[in-house]
Amino acid sequence: MKLKGKVAIVTGAGRGIGRAISLEYAREGADVVVSDIDLQAATDAAKEVRSLGREELAVKVDVSDSTEVREMAENVLNRFGKIDILVNNAGFFKRTSPIVDLSEEEWDKAMDVNLKGTFLCTKYVGKQMTKQREGLIINIASISGLMPFVHWGPYSPSKAGVISLTQLAALELAEYNIRVNAICPGPIRTPLTDIVYADKKLREARIKSIPLNRFGEAEEVAKVAVFLACEDSSYMTGHAIVVDGGSSKSTFHLIDMITKGLFR
Repeated sequence: MKLKGKVAIVTGAGRGIGRAISLEYAREGADVVVSDIDLQAATDAAKEVRSLGREELAVKVDVSDSTEVREMAENVLNRFGKIDILVNNAGFFKRTSPIVDLSEEEWDKAMDVNLKGTFLCTKYVGKQMTKQREGLIINIASISGLMPFVHWGPYSPSKAGVISLTQLAALELAEYNIRVNAICPGPIRTPLTDIVYADKKLREARIKSIPLNRFGEAEEVAKVAVFLACEDSSYMTGHAIVVDGGSSKSTFHLIDMITKGLFR
């Protein structure tokens, strides 16, 4: 019960990593606001939180819309009276074109959700945390923010921006006793990656590029999110924690995959 008595907002929590974090937080004693652009998915995840004996609130939010984000923060305060933890997990990914063929619409969509969405939630929830003079913000970035993935369009630049925003917010909010860190997952088995790696040949090639020789599980990321949200990490801020089975250290295999045209 490392998060007993805490109130957490998790965006993009209807499925995948966000859902796993919501449930792990509930197991550790937190009440959880399950935010997602898909209200039905948020509602289903919130029911699971409730089944674990915690208070929950399902909200439909487009994180790239400042009005919706501001209203979410207000609704959470009206319901719970405080916000202790924010997990900026909502994200957008679509395998796309090389930069020279990339459309503005594709670029803007990824930047709006991945980077602007993280900024807006940090802005409006962070304002409340400064009044409380305490809080924790965890941004879900990606190893692609540390090393660009070829032909993934704006995804890598948007996640690199999330890491930079994490560092900036950590410095600016430290005086209010607000810690800000990021998690950089590698290949994690989620409904999205099941689609991305639906091709058997591509999936096998990706697994071979991972030193631990498997995809990670969303629950493995969730446990790191618990660590960053509790007192076990009380002297950590401004960091990007990599959870990738060693993938980001295995550049030779990635280059080999790209050369063979498997990782596009």
